[in-house]
Amino acid sequence: MKTLADHFTTFDALHALAAEYPLLPAADMRTESNAPGDLLVSCWHLDDFELWREALHADPAGIEFEVTAHGRLHLVAEARFAGATVILHGYSPRASQPKVEAA
Repeated sequence: MKTLADHFTTFDALHALAAEYPLLPAADMRTESNAPGDLLVSCWHLDDFELWREALHADPAGIEFEVTAHGRLHLVAEARFAGATVILHGYSPRASQPKVEAA
């Protein structure tokens, strides 16, 4: 059975990030019980993703990307920070719906 203590490395890394880069844009962050030591960070604007990528020193050549079924760009970068694996997700804003004119 996994316990909360299994996530200490992740919590320590998150604390180190906050201490070293307190002005990073707020992002959604989570851990998963099946992957202690991993910190998942989601940025909902590509500019925020880039600021996080730079802070983590994630190699830009290693960024994976896809266009989702909803037309959003989804980027994924991975880096090690303070002993934890940080998996950074970035999403472009949702594409606006085309306006339909009444006939």
